[in-house]
Amino acid sequence: MDKNTKILIPEISGEWTERMRSGKTNIWNACSHDRPHRNGLPEVRLDPPETGLYAERIDGAWYWVSGCAKCNDSGERYSYSVCDKHNVCRLCSTHRSKLTETPWGHPDGFTCKPCQDAEDAKAKSAALAKVAESEYDAWDYRAQDECKCPHCATLIHIESEDYGDKNMDCDTCGGQFELTTEYSVTFTTKVIGERITA
Repeated sequence: MDKNTKILIPEISGEWTERMRSGKTNIWNACSHDRPHRNGLPEVRLDPPETGLYAERIDGAWYWVSGCAKCNDSGERYSYSVCDKHNVCRLCSTHRSKLTETPWGHPDGFTCKPCQDAEDAKAKSAALAKVAESEYDAWDYRAQDECKCPHCATLIHIESEDYGDKNMDCDTCGGQFELTTEYSVTFTTKVIGERITA
C-alpha cells in the first residue's frame, strides 16, 4: 500500500467532525442505544475499500488514508490499521489468514502461537540455566521486595490491588508456587494538646 494513498470519501460531508472506529468500521455521528446523535445528523458507518485504510479529515474533507506503520515508514511501532501485506507474524511471516490458533499481540504486530511457544521455551531454558548456576536456598525467596519465582528466579510484578496470599503459576517456567504477602507494622505517635514534661 502506498503511504501517499488518499481516497476521497464522497458519502461523508467535510463539515462532519465526529468520527469513531469500531474495528475496521468508521462511524460518523454515532448514536447511542435509542438516542439520536445530539446534532441531529444521521449515523453513517463505512468500511474502507481495502484493508489497512482508515478515515481521516484533511483540509475539510474526509479521505481513506493508510494506517499501516510499515507502509508509511513512519518509524512508529504501532499501526493504526495494518495492511494485508504486513498482517504477518513478526518472526516467521505467516499471514494471519493462515493461523489456526489465536496469536499473541506485540508492539511490532503479532506473534503466531508456534513462534511464541518457541520464544517461551527459550526464555524458560535461559531462566532455569541461570538459576542452576547457584545452589537453591529457600531463604533467597523469603521477605523479598518483589515476588520472585522459586523455580527460575523470574521477578513477577504484582499490582497492589492484587496483593494477597494465593497460588500462582510462573509465566516463564510454568512452575507453581505459593505466594504469601507479608506486611510489616510500624507505629507513629503524635502529642495531643500540650506535651507533658517534667
